[in-house]
Amino acid sequence: MVNWSAIHAKRERNVVTFFLRPISFIYGLAIQLRLIAYKIGLLRIKSLPVYVVSIGNITTGGTGKTPFVAMLAEWASRDGFRVGILSRGYKRKRSHSSLVVSNGKKVLASADEAGDEPFLLAKNLPSVPVLISKKRYRIGQLALRLFNSELLLLDDGYQHLSLNRDLNILLLDAKRQFGNRALLPLGPLREPVEQTKRADLFVITRCTDEHPGDDLVDFLRRNFPGRPIFRSGHFPDQVIFPLVGKAYSPRFLSGKKVVAFAGLANPDDFLEMVKGLGAQVIHFKAFSDHHPFTKGEIEELASWKKRSDGDFLLTTEKDWVRTDGKIGFDPDLAILTIRIGLLSDGDTFLDIIRQGIIKSNITFSH
Repeated sequence: MVNWSAIHAKRERNVVTFFLRPISFIYGLAIQLRLIAYKIGLLRIKSLPVYVVSIGNITTGGTGKTPFVAMLAEWASRDGFRVGILSRGYKRKRSHSSLVVSNGKKVLASADEAGDEPFLLAKNLPSVPVLISKKRYRIGQLALRLFNSELLLLDDGYQHLSLNRDLNILLLDAKRQFGNRALLPLGPLREPVEQTKRADLFVITRCTDEHPGDDLVDFLRRNFPGRPIFRSGHFPDQVIFPLVGKAYSPRFLSGKKVVAFAGLANPDDFLEMVKGLGAQVIHFKAFSDHHPFTKGEIEELASWKKRSDGDFLLTTEKDWVRTDGKIGFDPDLAILTIRIGLLSDGDTFLDIIRQGIIKSNITFSH
């Protein structure tokens, strides 16, 4: 029997590929021209007199850049270093302006003004200044002037070539790796795979028993012998009911009936984690990354919970900050927070950064 639906689906994919391939080619050409412009000096690379660490990826979203930045900032602050975070502030209002989201004492901007990820960093790292601008050199200067920072972390900085970095960290997803190895919009790559060569250090993220990242380790060791490689995982941290101020361990989800939703690059990862904690997901709604929620969408999800006799709504911390002002008092809305952690050689990783800061302080003090 002929499977006409499969044939039709294949034809649709071929048509989409036909139209996306030339766009992907033009995108790749633009990337190569930009890289050449920096290499021959047509575009300038500026440096700051402080230790600069970039955290980024070469694929679209989902590798855990912002949680990784948060982990590093928390460690550096706890270790006594003056750290500042520089971010672009993706999908924020007034995207052309520079903004101090947090001065290390108080959050000074809303999620709409700052973007969800910088706002979340500011909210969860109360002692760390967070600044945003498309021009990271400019806000780096501001961080030095206002906060005397000795470590600057570039959130999503791998493609931001105009600012020199002392340590270039590349995050790679253990499960998705390089996808189909095609550039946007035909594939997930923001740059060709060969541009992994710019990294000083690699971190394979989202490592699990099922996806330990061994293929990536082999690829990196074969192509970049001697460069440090680390592995990390994403772990559930807390279940928080923000409107009533209650928090529980992730085990709280076991046996609960939930309506879950997420606007992430890879929302299925959130769904898998929730199910893995034993929750019964009676309805799941996936939105695009950084989705601007409407009041109607939230009300529809709440209606699903009521009709299905669910225990509560469940979402991510990043999505929660984008529902501000779009949901009334609902004690049955919960957040599952996530933390990222190095799986081995964590002390070695942190010591690389510690020694870099110390060496930088000595260099620039003379």
